[in-house]
Amino acid sequence: MYDELSISFDNPATDALGYQHVSGKLFCGRDQMELQFKERDRAFRKSETQVISFDYGEIERVRFISKWFRPKFLVLSTRSPEKIAAFPGTEVGLVELRVSRDSIKDAKRVKSLIEFRQSEAFVEESEDRISRGRDSE
Repeated sequence: MYDELSISFDNPATDALGYQHVSGKLFCGRDQMELQFKERDRAFRKSETQVISFDYGEIERVRFISKWFRPKFLVLSTRSPEKIAAFPGTEVGLVELRVSRDSIKDAKRVKSLIEFRQSEAFVEESEDRISRGRDSE
């Protein structure tokens, strides 16, 4: 099993002036996931790198959308929509990332990694709850 994945993305600008062009990485680590991105608000001016961290339990759903001769997208849905409010082009708790060509292989595997990490967190939480129940008896 793989421990970490990194997916590069580049969301194009939403208008002709180059506003809200976003590029960055989605990093899936051992304990948490990080969305690292820079926003280009004008043609040549970039903002500082912003980092949003998620526990795997906060991730609701991940989908990889791949159609022939079309850009590939990774759609991330979270239970904490306030965390991704600063990301340009988000809907409530939903982010679409246009995956770079060199990251397509890893983007296909990210769903299974997140599901694995979520199951580990669930087992750990269940074991803690069981041990607390035994201690109270």
